[in-house]
Amino acid sequence: MQRGSTMEEKKGTPRGGGEGASRVGGEAEDTSLSAQIAAQEPFERRPVLDTGDLEVAVPVARTDQQRAGDAKIDRMGTASTLKLLLEFSIPAVFGVLVQTLYNVIDAVYVGAAVGENGLAATTVANPAMTFMVAVAMLVGVGGNALAAIKLGERKKRVAERVLGNSFVLLVGAGVVAWIVGLAALDPILRASGADNAVLPHARAFMTVIIAGCPLQFVAFGMNNFIRTAGHPNRALGSMLVGTGANIVLGYLFIIVLDGGMTGAGLATVCSWALSAAFVMQFFLKKGSPMPLRREALGIKWRVALRICALGVAPSVMELGFAVSNMIMNNLLLSYGASDPLGSDGALAVMRVLSAVGMFTIMPSMGIAMGAQPIIGYNYGARKFGRMKRTLGQGILLGIAITTPLWLTVLFLPDMYAHLFSLPEAYLDATAWALIAYLVFIPILPVALIGSNYFDATGQALKATLLTLTRQILFFIPLLLASPHVLPLVLPWTPLQSLFFAPSISDITSTLLVVAFLAAEWRRLRKLEAREALEAPVAS
Repeated sequence: MQRGSTMEEKKGTPRGGGEGASRVGGEAEDTSLSAQIAAQEPFERRPVLDTGDLEVAVPVARTDQQRAGDAKIDRMGTASTLKLLLEFSIPAVFGVLVQTLYNVIDAVYVGAAVGENGLAATTVANPAMTFMVAVAMLVGVGGNALAAIKLGERKKRVAERVLGNSFVLLVGAGVVAWIVGLAALDPILRASGADNAVLPHARAFMTVIIAGCPLQFVAFGMNNFIRTAGHPNRALGSMLVGTGANIVLGYLFIIVLDGGMTGAGLATVCSWALSAAFVMQFFLKKGSPMPLRREALGIKWRVALRICALGVAPSVMELGFAVSNMIMNNLLLSYGASDPLGSDGALAVMRVLSAVGMFTIMPSMGIAMGAQPIIGYNYGARKFGRMKRTLGQGILLGIAITTPLWLTVLFLPDMYAHLFSLPEAYLDATAWALIAYLVFIPILPVALIGSNYFDATGQALKATLLTLTRQILFFIPLLLASPHVLPLVLPWTPLQSLFFAPSISDITSTLLVVAFLAAEWRRLRKLEAREALEAPVAS
């Protein structure tokens, strides 16, 4: 009887219409018999035919382990938002801090074993590595955002389809990046600022790194889904496995075996392999709360395009990093040549600034990662008050963590400058540049977490626009203009002015995000008022 009612509904009632659906806030809310049956313990929602998002309820036995996994997902719509934010964000913050700490330790290893040319090589390799992360984010973060929304809409099988399509896209993109990267490696490194002294070191490092592209894409991209499946500590575990292996293997290959830049690359790729294995075990194990099913691996282009659309904003952010890093490196070569630091010295100092800068902002990025599935799930469930609370709590938490880290840079810049084994002649310049480069970091959580909100709620266009303004439309013109303008009004050299340009971009981008969030708050108030009026009709 239940099966017959379900199939009749599928044939006779289109999605979003008929007696079984009500219109709430301009979108369809499924209150049909199918939805009522699917909410019961012995049933789950699954597409019987190839109907895209259309799902109906069919009887499927659910194990205790599967029901426990579903409960972990569903609590994102019921538990305390602050408790959820802390539970999801603390592992993410800890994970990215550990990963960033590895970047610092890796720079220490390279500085001690290879010297300033090794540090400069990692600087010119940064744009290519950032591009790799951008591709992984296009699919991983976009798929994760879409899966969280679908889970909030009670469409678990569609979320699993998103997971499967994301995996296929990540592997395919990794193979393409491997082939293209190896074919065009030298021109890419030259465009990133590598001179004849630095190029051999950068080439040795990136040849190994590019070969590991597919592993990195799977490890990074698929890890996001573990958090959305309600297991933030398991997501942290995969990050710790890779980072811990990287630190140990980096010391072994770079210092003990004197492997130089090739050893640094091998340590990184081996750690990606371990992380990828750890991540995939979660999705392939029996009773996984979000299993990677064979039938979900077939690409549905509508799903794939939606994944990529939601991943554009974080991907553009990373691509903006890559493009701006290439421009920055070439400007460092140009202005460094006429500065006492010299070109290679300017690149080496920039490596320190990048490592310390990532150390200070990564907590906010971790909070954004933790908040995204919570915001996305409640957006799908149309619980707007919970969304707003999560966003506000996330921003305050980001500022609270970032500010003490910033104070260590402000009052102890010499400590960071000495950490990287730079020549004595570079230390004073590095300490000054650290303060100039990071002076407005405490306000950056507003921009990072605020712009991520729009991606989590499926507003890809707004999220992409905010990212473009921060990384390209604001930042690149400031890089080009600062060395010419700031020395006219401040007692700075062009190179010092270049180090300060990112701080100006931090201010402008944060103000723009605040304006967007203010408009979004007004929109949500209208939606809440409309739902309050229509709720009696829907019931």
